[in-house]
Amino acid sequence: MSGGEIELEVSPEEFARIKERLRRRPLDPDADLERLEITLRELRFRYLTERVDEVEKKLREMEAHYRSLVEFEKTAKEDRAFLKKVRAELSEENRKLEAMLDGKGDGSSGKVQET
Repeated sequence: MSGGEIELEVSPEEFARIKERLRRRPLDPDADLERLEITLRELRFRYLTERVDEVEKKLREMEAHYRSLVEFEKTAKEDRAFLKKVRAELSEENRKLEAMLDGKGDGSSGKVQET
């Protein structure tokens, strides 16, 4: 089979019907060409329709991913701000505790005196 040929398997009965139709049909190359052109247009339209559907589906998926990334970014910024605030509070509390330790210590060992 060469590059442009297609091989079809049909039953002997179907082959006889096809052969009879071809024998009865008048040869009209223009009609055959027109039918082929119509078929080609239909196939192109079907292909383009399928591609549009695929592209629209891919676009919906990408939009959903984008929305989730935007939400993730928003959450990450909020988390960062929260952690920055907690860090500042811990730093301030640490400074206060160090000041308390320095003020109540015995001066030599840096230990807190028990009361």
